[in-house]
This record gives sequence, structure tokens and C-alpha cells, in this order.
Amino acid sequence: MKTKTEDSRVVKRMAELLKSGATMLDRVCPNCKVPLFKYKSGEIACPSCGMRFIIVSTDEEEFQVYGDLVIREVERAAIQKLSQLSAELLKTEDSDSLNRIVEAMNGLLRVVESSRRIRGASFEASKGTR
Repeated sequence: MKTKTEDSRVVKRMAELLKSGATMLDRVCPNCKVPLFKYKSGEIACPSCGMRFIIVSTDEEEFQVYGDLVIREVERAAIQKLSQLSAELLKTEDSDSLNRIVEAMNGLLRVVESSRRIRGASFEASKGTR
């Protein structure tokens, strides 16, 4: 159960959002049961816990959004691995190890490139349906 101080903080945050031009939606956060807000940027979030949301209206739209999120996660993982391999590359002097690292990095760069191409095509397609 929330304390009065926490409730007061959330109400104050909600007032600030309204003053800044955000819109209070008719949906509530499943965690906090506090109304969700849509910011001027289009982002939807809970003013209490900060969780962000994407609201979809069809199964197809849900599938597209979920696919985009998965592709972003794959891209993020590939970039993290590239960072790790980059650090390893700096320390390595053995040519076999260098070749192995460079080959792995090239594969990860192709994953990132593919991810960005897919997301770019998905974005362009979604602009055409609006």
C-alpha cells in the first residue's frame, strides 16, 4: 500500500505532466493502477513507476511491435558482444586469435546491419499505413 507521501508525489508528477502538455489516457498501469500518460514525443508511460508502454489496436500491430522489440534486443546483444571483442582485440597479439576475433566481429556487424535494415523497412512500411 502506498503512503500519503508517495501518493502526493505521484499526483504532483501527474500535474507536472499535464502542465507540460502530456495527455492522461483512459488506461492504467497494470502494476500501479495509476493512469498512463502520453507525452508530446508520443511515448506512453506510467508517472508512478516509469514503466513505458506501447498500445496496439490489432493482433498484426502487436506482432509487428513485438518483432521490432526482439530485433532491437538482438541488435543490442550484438553491440555488447562487439564491445567485448573490441577490448579482447586490443589485448591479442596471436594471429590465429586475431583472425578468430575479426571473423566473429564481422558476423556481429552483419547482424547489426541486418537489424537496422529490417527496422528501417518496418518503419517505412508503418508510415505508409498511417
